Amino acid sequence: MERLRFDDDSAFQLADDAATIARIVRTTPVERLRTTMFGEWSAVEVIGHLADVGERFAERVRRCVREDRPTLAAFDQDALARERRNAERDPLELARRLDAAHREIVQTLMIPANRSRPGIHPEYGELDAGHFGAYQARHAHEHTSELAAAFPPRG
Repeated sequence: MERLRFDDDSAFQLADDAATIARIVRTTPVERLRTTMFGEWSAVEVIGHLADVGERFAERVRRCVREDRPTLAAFDQDALARERRNAERDPLELARRLDAAHREIVQTLMIPANRSRPGIHPEYGELDAGHFGAYQARHAHEHTSELAAAFPPRG
């Protein structure tokens, strides 16, 4: 697995993508978010996925910083989405959760020493908090770019 570094670009990416998702859920009718599909998931389910994963990665960053080499559990994103019933959730609530998770990651990793704090992933071994923040920035941006293309700002 490629080891990623958290930097200012990662921080801005997390903030920008959370803002883009907030704009999408504020300006797009809920029914359109529920019926526009991206593969097997609706737009609202993709937003729920972003919120779920954002919270998981914020937790990984937090644990790396607060604990000594914590073991960080893997998770099944599809099972998590079913468990949380993202398809039925309020998109604005999901956007708020994503924003909170991204803000936590940025605030924690703006302290350079926090970026190198390690955690142990069951599949990939030792990774640092900065990697988890940068990974979430890249992952969220991929999904946010798809959503932004489907739901562009109104002129």
